Amino acid sequence: MATHRGKRSNPPRPDRTSTPGTAGRTGHPRSLAVKAFAVSLAALAMAPARAGAIDYVNDVTPILRKHCWKCHSREKSSVKGDLALDDLDAMRDDRIGPYSVIQPGKPANSSFLQAMKLEPRHSDFMPRKNPPVPADELAIIERWIAGGAIVDAKKPSEKEAAFLAAEKETPLDDERARFRAWTNTEGKSIEARFLRLSGNEVLLVTRNGKSYPVPLEKLSRESQALAKRLAEAD
Repeated sequence: MATHRGKRSNPPRPDRTSTPGTAGRTGHPRSLAVKAFAVSLAALAMAPARAGAIDYVNDVTPILRKHCWKCHSREKSSVKGDLALDDLDAMRDDRIGPYSVIQPGKPANSSFLQAMKLEPRHSDFMPRKNPPVPADELAIIERWIAGGAIVDAKKPSEKEAAFLAAEKETPLDDERARFRAWTNTEGKSIEARFLRLSGNEVLLVTRNGKSYPVPLEKLSRESQALAKRLAEAD
């Protein structure tokens, strides 16, 4: 008598949906480490072609004008959330600072940027009821914040000038401990600090304490040069 073989059902796949800070809770640790690195590559890669520091006036405003002006501009009759993106003084004084929505040098802590990187279905997603800001434009915004969130590079405030000066004068030991953007050859970046260069592999540590080995040749020319310079000081 022939034996009937029933259709074997596959076990349910784990829900891979995650909110910021929860990626990597399921699956193989090694594959998740790679995935987490890839997901974190959100930024700083596509710098504007214009020479000099990235600033709000020249690089960020054109992006926000396309996506956010309808709700957050003095050109309109009302400004939602009391956030007028075209009010430069208010942006510099109230929206940019160590405890504000834009924290100079800390894109990962800046809710202004993180809200744009959420899934559109998230209640805090921005721009609300509009398509997401493209990844290359988010990269420019993140690079701007990482570089000090300067409003106008030609007319820096005293506070902005002090930030830029401190960046230039940072001792090498502090440089190794500082979190910064590391960009790969595909134009994506991760915020991490340098730990060491071992052979042809750079070990980077993210703010959550996880370390990621990255082949040196997979980094951009600029990031490769930085890794070599920091390694030579060991």
